[in-house]
Amino acid sequence: MGRLKNKIEQLKFAIYCYKKGQDSRFVRTVKHLTDKNNLIYVESYGDKQNDDTVFFIDMEESHSGFFADHNRLLAMLYFADKYDMKPVVKYHKGYCYAEKQPVNGTTNPFEYYFEQPAGIGLKELKSFKRVFRSRKENSYEVNKLCDDPNGYTRSEEYLNEMARITAKYIRLNHIVKEKMDKEIMELLDVDQIGQNNSDYPNRKVLAVHVRGTDFKQNFNGHPVSVGTDEYLETTVRTFENGGYEKVFLATDDSKALEKYRKQFGDKVIFYKDVVRSDGNDTVMHSQMSRENHHYLLGYEVLRDMYTLAACDGLIAGLSQVSYAARIQKKSTGKEYSDLIILNKGINYHKKNNCPS
Repeated sequence: MGRLKNKIEQLKFAIYCYKKGQDSRFVRTVKHLTDKNNLIYVESYGDKQNDDTVFFIDMEESHSGFFADHNRLLAMLYFADKYDMKPVVKYHKGYCYAEKQPVNGTTNPFEYYFEQPAGIGLKELKSFKRVFRSRKENSYEVNKLCDDPNGYTRSEEYLNEMARITAKYIRLNHIVKEKMDKEIMELLDVDQIGQNNSDYPNRKVLAVHVRGTDFKQNFNGHPVSVGTDEYLETTVRTFENGGYEKVFLATDDSKALEKYRKQFGDKVIFYKDVVRSDGNDTVMHSQMSRENHHYLLGYEVLRDMYTLAACDGLIAGLSQVSYAARIQKKSTGKEYSDLIILNKGINYHKKNNCPS
């Protein structure tokens, strides 16, 4: 239904453009907007005192997972940083992790979890003379850092630049940070966050991210699915050879968790409050009666990512979560002692496209 509605709107817009074809000013403007890196000028408040240029990152609704949107945000922040603009971020009510009521004192879903990157709130936008609004095309600038523009094939240069952007602009808000730090320290049994666990005797932890559920459907443009048994075999081998004491498992797949618990017993650690599924649909679409369910889904995958980044080694497939963990790790100036990415390539077909 959504796709049909979009097609109808596109047809209406095409008819509108056809009718405006004799309007030279309209034609020039449309042609100008085809420049993929063009900025749309929002407003000029000439009577205000602040001369800084602001980049209003007005994130379009994508119906994507938490880190698909987050990594897209990093690309927008990279664009703002390159052109020396102060970023202000807004996520909309259509964001998959948005709630109908305020969370953590805000109605902006981005601020549920994070502080504003430049310390400028949405209400402060009118205090600036120059405000530019983002376009999705602005995120294409970061593709120059990669040989392949596919979102699942990222270069080391890309990871290093996104780590720099993360260190400069991404900060958990104080509510989320306090809660998350406490939970990560309790799970990993460490005294502080931000260091390799090898700094703590007998607490060396191998992180594993197993992406299951909808990934098993092998959507077009997404990574070829890696089976749980292959993850498990790689984990056993790395665990034994690397001198690890524990395995931290982050997964959306309840069957994968069962296999790891059978193999590692109490040596596998995981968060018990995470929503998981044994089917082929993403947990992002799950419905539960718990308060702020959608917000908590975002919190849980965000906590998984930060925990993955806090461990010594990482085994993962190509996923937005594993890229985010690698970026977060690098942003602290650290590297994994063991990094194994199970990569079987990307699905390129038309049989099973990712649903919107």
